[in-house]
Amino acid sequence: MVMLLQTIKKAPMRSLSTICLFAIITLAAACDKDDVAENPDDFTVSVKAGNYKVNDTIQFDFTGDADIITFYSGEFGKVYNKKDRISEKGVNKLVFQTNMNQGKLVSDDTIDLLISTNLVNYDAAGIAAANWTNITTRNQKWPTALSNTFVTSDSIDITDFSDAEKVNIAFRVITKRTDTAMQRKFQVQNLTLGNKLSDGTYTPLFSNFANIGWAQTSVKNAAEAWDVGEWNVSASNSINNSAGIPIRTAYPITFNPGLDSTGEGNEDWLLTSAVNLRTVKGDAPSQVIKTGVQGQMASFRFIYKTPGTYTATFVATNSRTNGTSQVIRTVTLTVTP
Repeated sequence: MVMLLQTIKKAPMRSLSTICLFAIITLAAACDKDDVAENPDDFTVSVKAGNYKVNDTIQFDFTGDADIITFYSGEFGKVYNKKDRISEKGVNKLVFQTNMNQGKLVSDDTIDLLISTNLVNYDAAGIAAANWTNITTRNQKWPTALSNTFVTSDSIDITDFSDAEKVNIAFRVITKRTDTAMQRKFQVQNLTLGNKLSDGTYTPLFSNFANIGWAQTSVKNAAEAWDVGEWNVSASNSINNSAGIPIRTAYPITFNPGLDSTGEGNEDWLLTSAVNLRTVKGDAPSQVIKTGVQGQMASFRFIYKTPGTYTATFVATNSRTNGTSQVIRTVTLTVTP
């Protein structure tokens, strides 16, 4: 580069344009070469033995180099070949808590649990058009007393619906005016739903209030409704739902018919957003053991604390402005007690 600058300074004016063009080409070629993500083919991994005991320190020796080295131990949840999976059939269990209070203990007022595989619209017409399966009897732990104490449901198996592209779960309250007693007030909280695979992997499908996407629809008596939003109405764009009830953003969710014992009855639906019961989360790396700011890495040590056969996987990556290039190296290990 110094010689190139000296040549430019000494060159006659008529040659300057030619030299500058040469300089530009030379600099561009140098930048292009530096920006090429060379494939780290020379990166290899080896161990001194294939059989180890629990709590042995295993040393993985490297040759070659890469900008980034990512390690998957092969332990549960850290399997490289499972990092990209997004769908797999497992066992789906639903759990929630409910209570009921006010009114009469012996009453025609009911809360039902239903599930649909073809709900399209969340309004009354959409609910009527969908096919619903009543699974209320799959739970034997509904409230039996008028109380503010919540009752935890059974762990309800709904795996038989997992072949569908999506499902919606609903709590339907129907209250009637058969005498002068107040209608029942119902509350729901802490609904969870997951997908557990045969290898033990558990993916939470519904884990908290926010990620469930609750919506309410009043089919009868629009003045009374569950205290969440509805289709296109939520706490993000409105304070109240269409019934004028402040929208809840945390548990418990309440259907409150008020204290009036002379008004009309209700049919009100509390709906979850649609969910694919086969959804799974991909496995994650155990750790990134080298980044580009580090020098060449000669080895890495790891301890397995559980017996088993593991495929330890190392992903060696070179990254430049023009993209990335990587190689995968694996070592199979047997760890005994």
